[in-house]
Amino acid sequence: MLLITGFFCKKYGIFNDATVNAINKFIVFIGYPCLILGRLAVLDMDHSLFINFLLSLFINLGLLLLFGAYARLYSRGRRFPEEDKPDMEFSIMSPNNGFMGFPVAISFFGDIGLLYMIGSNVALNTMFFTYGSALMKRGREIEAESVPKKLKKLLISLAHPTICAAFVGILICYSRVELPGFAIEYLNIIGPIAPALAMISIGTMLAGGFGPHSFRKRIVMEPVLNRLLVTPLITFIVLWFLPIDPFMKTILIVSSTMPVAAFVPIISEQHGRNKSLAGETVVISTLFSMATIPFAIWILNNTGF
Repeated sequence: MLLITGFFCKKYGIFNDATVNAINKFIVFIGYPCLILGRLAVLDMDHSLFINFLLSLFINLGLLLLFGAYARLYSRGRRFPEEDKPDMEFSIMSPNNGFMGFPVAISFFGDIGLLYMIGSNVALNTMFFTYGSALMKRGREIEAESVPKKLKKLLISLAHPTICAAFVGILICYSRVELPGFAIEYLNIIGPIAPALAMISIGTMLAGGFGPHSFRKRIVMEPVLNRLLVTPLITFIVLWFLPIDPFMKTILIVSSTMPVAAFVPIISEQHGRNKSLAGETVVISTLFSMATIPFAIWILNNTGF
């Protein structure tokens, strides 16, 4: 219903592009950092939970690399323009486990679910500015970047407000530091606004950027189906054999069911790629995820995974 609310707000002019852009900035720079810090600051974190957070981060890094390898093999077998294949691969491997993953984690799995989803999002942000940047440059004669420049880009990606809030929150709860009451109250007022606003904002994407013709484009639909169906299946198979916390497995699988990350068209545009193609995969995968995410959660709840 929140997605549909966003759709109607954009469709009928209640929100314009400037409004949506302002809402997104509020969510990224204020809303989600307050939400994460507020939830983690009061979380009863012990050593095992801290280790599980780091484990979820590194497992998700491995899964993203696996998705990238699969996307590369898949694109090689398809007769699509070589210029568009990087966008296709990036769409397949990049789940929206932050902007959409956080509200889903909170709604269905609570604070511990949010903690593991944060680990997945830190991994994704790291991949965006390392492998993702290299992928967008593939096939072009671009001057190689120096190691210091690559390291600088990685540090910039890790300085993302939500990631900073995550590490500060973990440090606070792990060291048992108590924030002043007014600070907790402020965080608990601002933070819970963010998930609803994020879902409404994502809903605004459904009001434009695609049409009936988009569903007939194989170069759009194939990445969408791979993102929503194949990568969760790969995740399920890999995690089945790992001796880790079942709850963490559940969050990692749910993270893999997210639609194409909204950041993909932004990186595509920065590198002069096919932004419209990337945008269509985001919108259509988000539309389909309204069914696939609840279905995946229902399966996980009823199979005892």
